[in-house]
Parts: sequence; C-alpha cells; structure tokens
Amino acid sequence: MPSLEVEVKIPVDCGELNSILERLRGLGARVEGPLREEDVYLQHPCRDVIARDEAVRVRLSRGRARLTYKGPRIPRGDVKARIEVEAEASPEILEVLEALGFREALRVVKERIYASLPSASVTLDRVEGLGCFVEVEASTGDPREVEEALRLLGLDGRPRVTESYASMLAGRRGGARP
Repeated sequence: MPSLEVEVKIPVDCGELNSILERLRGLGARVEGPLREEDVYLQHPCRDVIARDEAVRVRLSRGRARLTYKGPRIPRGDVKARIEVEAEASPEILEVLEALGFREALRVVKERIYASLPSASVTLDRVEGLGCFVEVEASTGDPREVEEALRLLGLDGRPRVTESYASMLAGRRGGARP
C-alpha cells in the first residue's frame, strides 16, 4: 500500500548523537539498534528512474531485505515528501531484479538507531562517506509532526538536507544521482 513519506534530514556532528539519543529516551521513545543497513539503489533496465526523480532500493539488514519504490518528490515546504511503496523480501530479491535487467547504481552503508515518538519516528545515522544525520519522519504524513519532534529534540532551526544519502554520495563521486 503506497504511503506518503514526509521527512527532514539534519546533519549533525557525530559527537551529538549520544545526547540526542538521551533526549529521545527522556521523551519516552522506544529505541532499537544500532543496526547495520545496506541500501542498494538500482537502475531500471528500460526507464531512467534517476531522471524521473524516482528510486528503486533494496535495504539489507539482519538477514532480511525490503524492496522500496520511491516516487518523485512532492513540494511540501521545508520537508521532503514522496510516495513510497515497500514490500518485505528475502535477500535473493537482488538476484531476481538483476536477472530482470536491473543494475546496482549505488550502495549506501550506515549504522542506524531507530526511535519512535508518538507522532514521529527518528533515526540517528552514521553514514559511511558522509557523516552523521538525524532523520525525523511524520507518523501520519503531517509536516507539523516533524516540526514538533525537531522542537522537542532541540534541532529546530538547524540546516536541513533535502537530498537522499544516495544522491549525496553520488554527488561526491561525480555520478548520476539516484
């Protein structure tokens, strides 16, 4: 079932992650991790998903896989919004997609801590080759949930990044941005 992903990404000094985690715990957030995740972004054999501002991704973590399609970005002010469709799979899904002509465009490796607040989910990320970030995603797709979570975490007013980790890494490598 498609959903609307509404999120904000804030770059932070890696030394700040522990204090942000403590604030989350103080707010009663449920915390999971750290987990190692590999996101494999794929190029479609017949459709330029990058030029269409779309993404096809397989996330590998804990011996499982999650296939995700992300639609083009939808203007929503200071937050990033896009349609997202996800499905659980086994890691062999990559072999199936490669047999169908999909090719790996980029791989993003990160260590991630998940935290759940009543109206938003928060991830604390250490991304190989990029640094550290806090992502806040609205539970219902309402941008006000993101803004409230940022305020509670003391991150409101910080610079925001609208690019995906894949786009940022591709830019650093001089490649096409997934």
